[in-house]
Amino acid sequence: MKRFAHLSIFLLIFGGGAMPAFGQEEEDLEVEMFFSEEETVTSAARHLQEIGMSPSAITVITREDIEASGATTIPDLLRMVPGMEVITVSPNFTAITSRLYWTNDNNVYLVLIDGREANIELLGETPWELLPISIEDVERIEVIRGPGSALYGPNAVAGVVSIITRSMPEKTSAWIGLAGGEAGSASVGARASTLVGDWGFSISGGFDRAGTYTNHRVMGKEVWKLRSVAEYNLSDSQRILFDGAISEGSGPFTSGGMGTLDATVGVSALRLAYESESIRGRIYWIYNWGSIRLEAPLEYLGIRLANFVPIDFSGHTLDGEIQWTLPKIWEPLLIIVGGGARTSWLASNELLDGETYADPSSSRFHEPGIDHFEARAGAFIHSELAPVDWVTITGGLRFDYNTITEEFLSPRLAVVFQPVKGQFLRLGVARAFRMPAFFESTAHPLVEFPDDSPITGTDFLEFMTKVVGNSELDNEKLLSLEAGYLGRFLDGRLAVNLDLYCNFQTGLISIKQNIVADELLGLPDLDESQVAFGNFGPDFYILGSELSIRFNLTKSISLLASWTHREVFLYETGQADDTSPKNLITLGGRFRTDGGLLGSLYVFTRSEFQDRAVENPRGLLETELQQHMENVVLILGKFGWKIPLPRDFDLEIGLKLFMPISPFKAPHFRYREKGGLLSASGENFGGEELPRVVTIYLQGSI
Repeated sequence: MKRFAHLSIFLLIFGGGAMPAFGQEEEDLEVEMFFSEEETVTSAARHLQEIGMSPSAITVITREDIEASGATTIPDLLRMVPGMEVITVSPNFTAITSRLYWTNDNNVYLVLIDGREANIELLGETPWELLPISIEDVERIEVIRGPGSALYGPNAVAGVVSIITRSMPEKTSAWIGLAGGEAGSASVGARASTLVGDWGFSISGGFDRAGTYTNHRVMGKEVWKLRSVAEYNLSDSQRILFDGAISEGSGPFTSGGMGTLDATVGVSALRLAYESESIRGRIYWIYNWGSIRLEAPLEYLGIRLANFVPIDFSGHTLDGEIQWTLPKIWEPLLIIVGGGARTSWLASNELLDGETYADPSSSRFHEPGIDHFEARAGAFIHSELAPVDWVTITGGLRFDYNTITEEFLSPRLAVVFQPVKGQFLRLGVARAFRMPAFFESTAHPLVEFPDDSPITGTDFLEFMTKVVGNSELDNEKLLSLEAGYLGRFLDGRLAVNLDLYCNFQTGLISIKQNIVADELLGLPDLDESQVAFGNFGPDFYILGSELSIRFNLTKSISLLASWTHREVFLYETGQADDTSPKNLITLGGRFRTDGGLLGSLYVFTRSEFQDRAVENPRGLLETELQQHMENVVLILGKFGWKIPLPRDFDLEIGLKLFMPISPFKAPHFRYREKGGLLSASGENFGGEELPRVVTIYLQGSI
């Protein structure tokens, strides 16, 4: 820990000494107009409000941040959010988490694209690499840091990532970009928009490929995507949107204790939305399909028992939601009500139905295959009362019901004080939950037996109905207490945020191996053994603080610094837990000049911790491994030059840098963000070692 402290002091000194100079004439620029979009948000209370009045801690990543950033993916953009842990496991799998017990399962944030839920609920993940949008499509990202179930329902435990895509331009526009670099990375993307009367049309797409970090010549990610949007303006305050998207990706990833998975997964979606000053509604349909191969065998004491059969699946989701801002009957009171419903269906011939396969009375006795259906519905009320100008009280309650864990109540209460202009104090309490995914509650993979396996037949397949899925699962729950401060100084150019929280996290879902050996054969007793998900806990309480400072020196230069500290304790004993990093530090900034130069440099640090959930290459029947994760540093940077050409055409060329550094352990320019290892055959299990990636890009717009 002392080594990390010394490193942090060095970075602070370096960051302070590297502040660029600026001319006196630039101080008179109209910074309020330039930074206005940082000062309002819509996600925290489902309506437009000043960011200081938000009942939740919230961070905004603006279009200026995105354009100057060295990030090549949306998760890399999220590294700028205080307390956000972005865990790159492989080129095809990235997870995000914060404020909770550390995990790379990527299921604690609800991700929205223009209000549409992007989580694949039946699989329990947000497929960042499969999202049908690129960085170029994104106008801004609002990140609610803290429980969001009171407004958004299940799976908004750690928070909500609300991605708002770019609106229709006032005239026809187009963009195309090419990029290529180390680690076998290459991408191409394009976007075009136009207006025809009251109609606006936009289409975008792209292709992205990269090798694995372990071997660049082996395909690690291959993704293509296409998205189109049509918008019709009924009036100045009403519009209808039609949105269609499709994407497909292939590559290895890891998930939920199942080891390395080689997968091809596709997502297609259609959305219809209506927006006015008081009513918002949407309905959308999603179709998922794919093939997953579990690379890990099933071994016990070095004996190969079985191999997983590749899983082909398909599924449909239908979702609808509406919200209504009630007419004001009293000026200090605002009330918003809403609700929605969601149905999901998934089918596969390579999964076992835990309720029918081992039941002799069932018509599907000993028949593989599953048809799974689940549904959920919820309704919420959100109210804001401002009895005096400097106090706003926010209260909300949401009731959710689903066919897996039944009902749940998510309340929220927050009070925001503004004693003087630009100074905000916030106190809040909220409750949130995550419902089990199909993968955790219902999935039982089919296996086949090698010729030398000592176990064959339906007895072992009946045992597989007790493997992975568990229909008795309950929700993961979170109770959160928060206090926050936001101060704006120097005409809004300097913003200081300090957030304190105490979280009680219970009912964690994880896989537990309970293998009972047969005394005669030495093999697993199939009647007594089980390897399945459960609410095994333990329960935790987490204390944390998030300090961030953003200083906009001029219209062209913005600096950012943040420090997050977190302590995780076992609830029953009060003992400190060492499986979550305690400190995250971010230093850096972005710039843009009138001459067309733009770029950024950000330094991210993460302190050491123990990863006790490293996948075992022998499969589910063997215990997970442990790995010490060192203090690490990541540098993200960009340097580009935008060149204006005739006919309103802009050309931009530059490079982006992704530089992992392990200061105290060789190799010093590679590290893992998730614990991992190489098997005896040289195959990677768990997180891959991240290498340096320098990317050269060329893009043009009109």
